[in-house]
Amino acid sequence: MIRAGAMLAWPAERYPDKVAITCENRDMTFREVDARVNRLANGLLALGLQRGDRVAALLDNSPRAIETRFALMKAGLCMVALNVRQAPEEHAYILNDSDSRVLILDAAYEPVWESIRHQCTGVSDVIVAAAEAGPFLDYEEVIASASEMAPEVMVELDDLERIAYTSGTTGRPKGIMKTIGNDLARLRNDFLNEEQLTGPDDVMLNVAPLTHAARVLFRKHYLKGARNLIFNRFDEETILQAMERERVTTAMFVPTMIIRLVVHPKVSDYDVSSLQRVFFGTAPIPPDKFDRAISIFGNVFRQNYGLSEATQPVLSLTPQDLAGVDEDLRQHRLASAGRPALGVEVRIANEQGEAVARGEEGELLIRGEIVMRGYWKNSEATREVLDAEGWLHTGDMAWQDADGFITISGRKKDMIISGGFNVYPREVERVIEAHAGVQEVAVVGVPDTVWGESVAAFVVPRSGVALTPEAIVDVCKAHIASYKKPQVVEIVDDLPKNFQGKILKRALLEQYLQRAGSSTEAGDECSGQAIS
Repeated sequence: MIRAGAMLAWPAERYPDKVAITCENRDMTFREVDARVNRLANGLLALGLQRGDRVAALLDNSPRAIETRFALMKAGLCMVALNVRQAPEEHAYILNDSDSRVLILDAAYEPVWESIRHQCTGVSDVIVAAAEAGPFLDYEEVIASASEMAPEVMVELDDLERIAYTSGTTGRPKGIMKTIGNDLARLRNDFLNEEQLTGPDDVMLNVAPLTHAARVLFRKHYLKGARNLIFNRFDEETILQAMERERVTTAMFVPTMIIRLVVHPKVSDYDVSSLQRVFFGTAPIPPDKFDRAISIFGNVFRQNYGLSEATQPVLSLTPQDLAGVDEDLRQHRLASAGRPALGVEVRIANEQGEAVARGEEGELLIRGEIVMRGYWKNSEATREVLDAEGWLHTGDMAWQDADGFITISGRKKDMIISGGFNVYPREVERVIEAHAGVQEVAVVGVPDTVWGESVAAFVVPRSGVALTPEAIVDVCKAHIASYKKPQVVEIVDDLPKNFQGKILKRALLEQYLQRAGSSTEAGDECSGQAIS
């Protein structure tokens, strides 16, 4: 057994008076953060919680998100992170399915809890930041009333550290069980795959949700004595100002954020020369926009591929991979997800799970200590993705080149079958993304009474650009087979995304079907944007 969250005390011992967190013009030292974390952990245990009990959190980006995360680790409790963008009914389902006993939330989400509390009888205590009169525990009072001595809780590596719920766009959300061992392996792999050592002189900019994937990079920098800046909302001007003012060395963004920074009219006005590393994932960046980002911020970008069931880095594309190679090879690598990260086994496999030759397409399989234990209360779904040899079947189709770089072709389940031909949406998206007037695009299959399915493209133009569906089809005709070109093109203002910036294609398809009617032929699409 090991002591729960023991490593979190290290920076407070080594850098007690150094600033650990800066948020909304307030600084917190490592000593202060550690004391508050200990108090919160003890306060939670005083509620009668036992090792492994589930505690849910509905929190924006703030020091509270970190204090809650660290306190649960020190108390040996399992975190259930709720997505602030989800609907109340989704929160209710997750609270009940996870058997969460305590809920910690920001005051802004009190109305959410009030609307679902009658459905969630298993939640015995609700802790609210800045709670007023009512049946709630006040967050600060819980901290003030408890000891700042670190709790003595012993845990096993196979104990649950968190349950992360999927987006649920194809049905009920599934709870992904991640153990303490998974978490430590992820941290080890982060350090193992560093090209530049993280240290106390680093300044990390955090704007992605800290209750979800961004938490690991935050902790990595926290453990090494770096300063973490926390922002709750992404605003281009605010982020660029902070980069210049605070001499930010490291940042984590989702691709949409990087694209918004790149096209910001004043981006060149800011001194961002301190930037050494920018991590991104959840989706690729179109090569032309990736090139533009490198020209502005430098060759500092690291793309990490991963998924909730096997957290990144699984594949990594590093700055070194793009340096010192000819332009054709560089462009090929820009379109890839990178090479397998150290600490992870990767296989490109056929339908029987056997490895295919380099250059051949197959399903991407992953094995290692970062792979989830399984889906909470769902052994059938677990068996569908985890085989007897421990391989996680990701559902991503991919191929690997002679140098080991892996390119994701698309989702196995997203493959469009049109007139008997297979079309991977990602291939079509890459072609459309290359159009200078396109900011982002999503391609899905829509019902077609003649062809079975037709290719549909939903395109967001760059600001000030007047795109037409015909222009999108023309660029496709020039670069891919005729059967792969979109039969439906819609120019839209935005695309539905989850909290991590990943496009929700199921939601996009449902919106289209509501507008067009599920039995409508592609050529009869009522908006007049179908292309024949």
